[in-house]
Amino acid sequence: MSFIEARGVEFYYSPEEDKVIKGLDLKIEKGSYVAILGHNGCGKSTLAKLLCGIYEPTEGQILVDGMDTANENLSFDIRKKCGMVFQNPDNQLVASIVEEDVAFAPENLGYPREEIRRRVDEALKTVDMTDYAKHATHKLSGGQKQRIAIAGVLAMSPECIVFDEATAMLDPTGRKEIVAAMKRLNKEIGITVVTITHYMNEAVEADRIVVMNEGEIIADGTPKEIFSKVEELKAVSLAVPQVTELLYQLEQDGFELPRGVLHAMDAADVIDAFIGGQK
Repeated sequence: MSFIEARGVEFYYSPEEDKVIKGLDLKIEKGSYVAILGHNGCGKSTLAKLLCGIYEPTEGQILVDGMDTANENLSFDIRKKCGMVFQNPDNQLVASIVEEDVAFAPENLGYPREEIRRRVDEALKTVDMTDYAKHATHKLSGGQKQRIAIAGVLAMSPECIVFDEATAMLDPTGRKEIVAAMKRLNKEIGITVVTITHYMNEAVEADRIVVMNEGEIIADGTPKEIFSKVEELKAVSLAVPQVTELLYQLEQDGFELPRGVLHAMDAADVIDAFIGGQK
């Protein structure tokens, strides 16, 4: 069942400018983990905001759990169904104390005090930040701040979270923390996860990858299917995971090695088997 569906979506910021999104069709299934890739300026962040109703299509239609994002009367319900985590966590934190920040959304939704307490505790536990409930938000690391931003969205009990370059401003440790949180939200809780990223090693963790170029979808498949198309990705200024690139370069040098290998240990096994076959 499609939780989010885009039908013939087009979008521009003003009639005088070129279209950012061009006739796009996309279905995102409930409970899936989808990564959207594309070079800077290809429209992927605009698409992220369209998918959760922050922007409305200039043409076409986007449905979130059957609700049209262009219907202003449904905007409140759509926000509760689909939350968004932005690139800079400092722009999403609104309170000076961690638990107060996480409580902000359910308080504004009018939940009783006991329910707010339950939601805050549960959200902090989910992102492994319970011990920081009383801490000042400005003293947290980048990765910790982003996890608090995720907890703030979780406190609204969404069925889907869209991450718009949510790891772009983090160091490698922070990126690992957020990717681990995404996987846990999807695999253990069943939340639909859509992540916009330019880190190929993050995209590998998704179940499905959608590749954009110039406002259009040019490829859609599993990580193995997508990263097997090395030349096609390079043609639109995208890289592939490092181990995939290594085997591709070896292939270019005449070694018969498979494509679509995504992880270091798998690459080691492939190379070891190849060397063993040459003896």
